[in-house]
Amino acid sequence: MSDEEVIDLFDRAVATVPPELLPAPHAAIRRRARNRRVAAWGGATAAVVLVIVAGFAVARPGSESVAPQPAASKDPAVAPGVPWLGARVDRAGTRITVYAAPQLGKCVERDPTHDNLLVADDKVTLSLDGAYTDCADDTQVAARTFELPQALGTRFLVDGRSPWGQPFVFTDADLPDLAAGGWSEQPPSWRGSGDAALTLRFTKAGGPDLRLLAERWQPEPDGRTKTPDHTIEVKGHRIDVYDGPDTRSASWFSSDAQGVHFTLEVSATAVGKSEFDALLNGMSWQ
Repeated sequence: MSDEEVIDLFDRAVATVPPELLPAPHAAIRRRARNRRVAAWGGATAAVVLVIVAGFAVARPGSESVAPQPAASKDPAVAPGVPWLGARVDRAGTRITVYAAPQLGKCVERDPTHDNLLVADDKVTLSLDGAYTDCADDTQVAARTFELPQALGTRFLVDGRSPWGQPFVFTDADLPDLAAGGWSEQPPSWRGSGDAALTLRFTKAGGPDLRLLAERWQPEPDGRTKTPDHTIEVKGHRIDVYDGPDTRSASWFSSDAQGVHFTLEVSATAVGKSEFDALLNGMSWQ
């Protein structure tokens, strides 16, 4: 029943009531009925407005993809770019090559224009820009060489994307001067799929070609290292030699506290024990 029908029914019901008794209660009742009608209209109007607003929000283009975004983090550990895992410092200490950290099944698509170098009194911060992408050969190395205005000296090297990480750092002074022996360096690679061990490759006319593996050293669970077959000393450097059934290798450690382990092998060519020792003894160290 509508409000108008209620009012009409009420008027007919009080038609025989004396006029002197009618005004106060009759007016109050009619007023309440009218107020009820206004309130009902207002409620309905509000409901319609809410439906319209809700419909606009749903129909607005792209509204379903709009979501609150978290505030940008000020933590450098989650800054844009890719972390670097290893760094190589040249003999003069002014050229630093950093190698982006490998990931299993991923390659690094670099954006060197947004790399960053920041030199301070106590540290040098280097940042690589780029992103990880799917690829078939994840042993590829993404690197960047930075030029310092002055030698690194005793300053720390820091990854600007992950300053609390533990990249390994080595210097060319830790390596034999293979260029002096006629070897030329080839592009490096990671040892295996997603393996964080850097393989430096060297070739020489007439051979043999060499592989030099650099990796952060981690001792065996019992704290011991593999016992070498014999040890030689070349210009003050102790070198452990291992005579494997198919290949021979030599290994040594970085001279500082960085704890980097190096392994040198002849690539794709079998050499005898005396020949391998002669090769090692003929290397130039500076």
